[in-house]
Amino acid sequence: MDRTEKEAWEQQIGFKSARADFDALFDEYDKLESYEEFLAFKERNQSKLKFNEMDEDDCSIDYPFATGYFLPVLNSDGIYKAGKSIVKYTMEDQIVIADGDINKLKNLNAFMDDEMIIVMSKLKSTSTITNGIHSFPEDNPNGTTNSWHRKPNIGGRKLKNELYIDRYLIWESGSVWKSGYYIYLNQHGQKIRWGKWRNYRTKYSITDIKIKVGSGSTFQDIRVHISPERKPSVNFYLNHYEIITPYNPGYLSIPSVSFAANVTFRGFGFNSWNYYTIENPESYTPGGTNNYPANNWGW
Repeated sequence: MDRTEKEAWEQQIGFKSARADFDALFDEYDKLESYEEFLAFKERNQSKLKFNEMDEDDCSIDYPFATGYFLPVLNSDGIYKAGKSIVKYTMEDQIVIADGDINKLKNLNAFMDDEMIIVMSKLKSTSTITNGIHSFPEDNPNGTTNSWHRKPNIGGRKLKNELYIDRYLIWESGSVWKSGYYIYLNQHGQKIRWGKWRNYRTKYSITDIKIKVGSGSTFQDIRVHISPERKPSVNFYLNHYEIITPYNPGYLSIPSVSFAANVTFRGFGFNSWNYYTIENPESYTPGGTNNYPANNWGW
């Protein structure tokens, strides 16, 4: 769905999502005309949004939840309900109230010994890359080691590709639990404005996907996937696994993930020679070249 279709769907069911709140804030952000206005915007929304405090030249914004995958069904407090379970995302944690008792969520500290409450810190793999599986710093097409990728001869644009896993746990009834995970690639493009890096609305593309999860077989998809215009980023779904467990609940362990694809976004171009390869961590080389060619055209 595009934004208009999502808003119509939410209105039809009487729901306002975190995505809707975020889009409204992003509309305000898009109208900022100077770095000084951005600083005032940041001051007003410090508790509502996530800012990059590590780089004063990065004026990006993000929603302050430990997941991006579930934004369309989270409410503005980061909460959704699946079956009997209530799930809340904070900036750092995923909190599950398995029996759906909202009073436990409202007074969490008083119920921390309750077996129906599960708190899991922000999702991390054994990789040294925080908050995800891999961010491909070694695949930067300009030759430097950096998670934000730049291309030769294309100024004012950069792209970050981050491979994530979101795990979930849902209580069905009695001793029956549903546990699973989603693996997805998040792509986030930025451009220079007011002399600083900013998020903006753009299209993303991925093709020649190869992914292997755990001991499973390698899945290949040679189609070209181009997103609708998105800001600040887009998630490309890659893998979903789910099991029903009639015993003590527990989150699934994070499996090994080998992945490769050719990627780009508008600003880097959509012609075949504008794609470049990202890989993690084994050499699943997609079709085409593994190096970014010199004869590039920017948008």
